[in-house]
Amino acid sequence: MSARRILVLLSDLHCGNQLGQLNPETVLEREDPEGNLERWQPQPTKTQEYLWALYRSHIDNVIELAAGDEIVVLVNGDITQGMKYLSLLVSTVPLDQLIIARDCLTPWLAYPNVTVMRLARGTASHVFGEGSSERVVSLWLQDLAPEKDIRSLYHGLADVSGVSVDYAHHGPGPGIRDWTQGNQLRYYLKSLVATEVKRGRDPARLVVRGHYHRFWPETIHEEIGGRFRQFDIVLLPSYCGMGDHGHQATRSQYLQQHGLVCVEIAYGQIVEIHPFVETLDLRTKETL
Repeated sequence: MSARRILVLLSDLHCGNQLGQLNPETVLEREDPEGNLERWQPQPTKTQEYLWALYRSHIDNVIELAAGDEIVVLVNGDITQGMKYLSLLVSTVPLDQLIIARDCLTPWLAYPNVTVMRLARGTASHVFGEGSSERVVSLWLQDLAPEKDIRSLYHGLADVSGVSVDYAHHGPGPGIRDWTQGNQLRYYLKSLVATEVKRGRDPARLVVRGHYHRFWPETIHEEIGGRFRQFDIVLLPSYCGMGDHGHQATRSQYLQQHGLVCVEIAYGQIVEIHPFVETLDLRTKETL
């Protein structure tokens, strides 16, 4: 095992949504009017063209940062759109969403130094219940790259080269007021640390959550055993645009972030957290 490793954190691809991630090389299958099977390629929307180009540039950033060192990829839930919110679907066939998600994660497999991938199971309404999307796609990816270690799970506690990482899809949001951003993340992290200390366990050094399509890191310092220790929590952005449900759920949030986060780890310590994140202003600008 290399003394230095790169932990890649990404979340909320929402494949199958016309505003979600789409590999332009994805090929699906359908019947023509005479019942003949034909292959077809979904035409990317402008949002998908933007997101795919951004995603591939971020993968390049990760490979450059790693400089040949080992990479662990953590995909933190909601890799598909699901069938609860039916607007803007690429296809009405649930299987097609899984194929699209597989093809969006396949590029990581091309790099020999990507050795481990974990898929955290997402929101039931988006992943066909009980983590089905992540379960199926992880099995497909493992078949494509049997030499790599690929699995899905609900809530992980991983030791990555001596750094303990607690990851799951659901957790606190970033906050609903500009001046309270991060408060809930800090309180949540402080509570997790306190719970583990009371149980006589060593708290996770890094906590990772998704679901809110926002990037926000927070750091706390807690006195444990007579010395102050640092703990970090990272809320992950998405690779998905904002549709009708998103505008409602976020109370018309107009700044949207897309990207991933890299954690550089060496000799049992977090060296640096590298965000590769871009922000879009979704408002329609006009002069009346």
